[in-house]
Amino acid sequence: MAPVKHSVLSLQFASAPSPCQDTNSQPVDANEALRRLRTGDAWAALAASGEDVHELTNWLMRLRHPLGGQASRVIVFLPDCASPGAMAALKAGADALLPIDSPPALIRAQLARLRERITLHTEGRIRLEPHLELDGQTRTLRIHDRPLYLPTQQFQLLWTLGVRSGDILSPQELRLAMDIPARAHADTVHTAVARLRRHLRPHDLHHRVQTVHGAGYRWATEKPMQ
Repeated sequence: MAPVKHSVLSLQFASAPSPCQDTNSQPVDANEALRRLRTGDAWAALAASGEDVHELTNWLMRLRHPLGGQASRVIVFLPDCASPGAMAALKAGADALLPIDSPPALIRAQLARLRERITLHTEGRIRLEPHLELDGQTRTLRIHDRPLYLPTQQFQLLWTLGVRSGDILSPQELRLAMDIPARAHADTVHTAVARLRRHLRPHDLHHRVQTVHGAGYRWATEKPMQ
């Protein structure tokens, strides 16, 4: 039987005197963590290191490489959070620092704070075009003031794309915005996009949800030429 996937991973670099004390994360090696974070199989990592942070900072820079794990969250655990190594970890892309002996309750509290930063808040309205508007209160797409009701997941997907209209969003970013569990099938984002397009097709808006091969998806500001 395949192991159950977790949404939070933990890894321990060679210089770390011990792993962090969290018991709800999934221990993996550095390469597995990179792969899982980049593909959206997990949203956060707990990375333990010693005073020598060279291996840690190299890993963080690989994770933060363009089109990599920009949306992932990393908590770094160090013996001394005021050391030069701590500053190097922050510069390399760590989101938070904790002492390596931090209790599980503190770790979970920090994870909750990081999760809040990436939680989708569908409030107010987003005007995509003069006659095309998303209404967060009613969770509808208003087309010439006529509401198109969308299922929750498809509305969250369209809202996320609409907030950054024209930008390419990776599958990982969309998984996080839609709060798709790590245990979900790898094609969940692709399926959600296909369903959204089906809802938009009767209004000739399905072409606006564009696939950018190898990168992700975007909401196009204009209908592409046929």
